[in-house]
Amino acid sequence: PHPYRPPFGAKPEDAGQVVLDYIAHLFKTKLPPDEVGAIFFEPIQGEGGYVVPPQGFLPALQELARRHGILLVADEVQTGSGRTGRFLASAYEGLDPDIVILAKGLASGYPISAVLFKEELSSWPPGAHGSTFGGNPVAAAAATATLDLLEEGLMQNAYEVGAFLREELAKLQADFPRLGDVRGRGLMIGLDFVKDPGTREEDPELRDRVAEAAFAKGLLTLPAGPSTLRLSPPLVLSRAEAALAVELLGEVLRELA
Repeated sequence: PHPYRPPFGAKPEDAGQVVLDYIAHLFKTKLPPDEVGAIFFEPIQGEGGYVVPPQGFLPALQELARRHGILLVADEVQTGSGRTGRFLASAYEGLDPDIVILAKGLASGYPISAVLFKEELSSWPPGAHGSTFGGNPVAAAAATATLDLLEEGLMQNAYEVGAFLREELAKLQADFPRLGDVRGRGLMIGLDFVKDPGTREEDPELRDRVAEAAFAKGLLTLPAGPSTLRLSPPLVLSRAEAALAVELLGEVLRELA
């Protein structure tokens, strides 16, 4: 459910409920819930455009899954490992997933992934599952060092600097209304560009021009979804560096305007 572009013609405040109603409709008409093994979700949609679901949607989704005996699998590859200011973005909504998937930031970019699951779900004896690079000691050491750094302040830094960065980026909207939405949590921030702030129609061309112009000024960004520019800087980002990023983006927007 996209609060900025609610599905099914819903009002922003109803975006979550219409999606839940649609899932319930599918359960009644297309897919019996007892045939569903698990629901996979991202606490914040990544490649889809850094979409933060409306408050209360994820707990309601968890309740729906529990009611039907369906497992809840949190894909925290992009959102986990402190990116949003908490170790798991699911924690913002008090979720209790049955399975959590981690990777990427778990070892500061060194190749590693992890699947965490509740003990009662385990049916494998020790050694029943393995892979060629599973248990790589260098990757494990990188992950251990990363976890120490997160607990020693980087997670809190992501929370505080991320809040500052979103606040400063939101100020750019007053002078550049085609920057339709600024959203995210911690240092996982999306800038959604539109052709018209009234219709909120996506503008991928403008988004790409902003990314290219920012790159020319030394600021690295990355597209996501139809018209979103994502900012996902290292968790060591300082407030001064965040302010510089906003300054450079402001220059880009003024030039393109």
